[in-house]
Amino acid sequence: MMACSQEWTTQERFFLGVEDRDYIREVPRYSDSSRGIGLPPVCRWLLLANGLVFMLQIFVTRSPGIEDLRQQVGPLEGAPPGVIEQMEADMLARAPKISVMQDWLQLDTEKVVRGGQLWRLITCAFCHDRFDILHIVFNMLFLFWFGTTLEGMYGSREFLLFYLAGASMASMAHIALALFTGHSHPAIGASGAVMAVTMLYAIHFPRERLFIFGFIPVQIRWVVLFYVLYDLHPVLLTLAGEEVFSGIAHAAHLGGLSFGFYYSRSGMRIERIIGRLRPRSSTRPGPRPGSRPRVEQPQPAENLGEQVDVILRKIHEQGESSLTKDERDILLSASKKLRKKRD
Repeated sequence: MMACSQEWTTQERFFLGVEDRDYIREVPRYSDSSRGIGLPPVCRWLLLANGLVFMLQIFVTRSPGIEDLRQQVGPLEGAPPGVIEQMEADMLARAPKISVMQDWLQLDTEKVVRGGQLWRLITCAFCHDRFDILHIVFNMLFLFWFGTTLEGMYGSREFLLFYLAGASMASMAHIALALFTGHSHPAIGASGAVMAVTMLYAIHFPRERLFIFGFIPVQIRWVVLFYVLYDLHPVLLTLAGEEVFSGIAHAAHLGGLSFGFYYSRSGMRIERIIGRLRPRSSTRPGPRPGSRPRVEQPQPAENLGEQVDVILRKIHEQGESSLTKDERDILLSASKKLRKKRD
């Protein structure tokens, strides 16, 4: 009995009030101190990747040719050939250089739909307007503010899959509107994926306050509602037949916001979906050389504390998002037992 008593006292701080912890409910939330202080890995690498691509957009460029000019502004008509040639030469002389990196990665409806270049659905989220520094700054600030918390809640792998899926859904929304209207404009920016992150964060923490202009407190749910209305209005005008071009991919924003909302409300976990799609082998492969040992699922045992120890090790090594429903039930049972013992 003394050994059992000592075992429960070492777990006491963990289990007191465990029923109220987020990861016991549908959405896990945790902080893994074993990873040290700093940005979680996915957010860190996303920030670095966006910064690197932005620098490549600036420095890896080429001069535009006559075909690039005609593709952008269309053929010049209504003037003698000599005049048209002079006009094209003047326009080429004033035209900015073309970013090779952006040309490869940006979302182009024609190249995706007819050319099959599906990678652009995701790669466009790593490009930003190289002439507007605020474009990348605000997107990365939102990713830093909200993404770091969500990565801690869902785990790095699931958060990365969510982010990339949000970028893809945003791109497909942009393409869908372009196909509907027949007017297509290339799109770049992480805004669609960041909107998905912002929506998911606002659903979890709706009353968290943001300070607009640094001193006006506004709950994040109202900020997200503003974005929904702000992006919905021009899309509705476009669907009604009006020609609206603001330089902002409003449909992509709505695509990201919608995906973030659906992801939360449906309880979707992309890791689980991928796991179901993987072919199952009849033989279980052995561990790879140098890989971390797999944490086994807790087996039924007489001693509840032993099951709890296995679950705690799993949380430490794989994150709380890896817990199954049975494991969460075990933690709840342990918490209730501890409360009765203390009472």
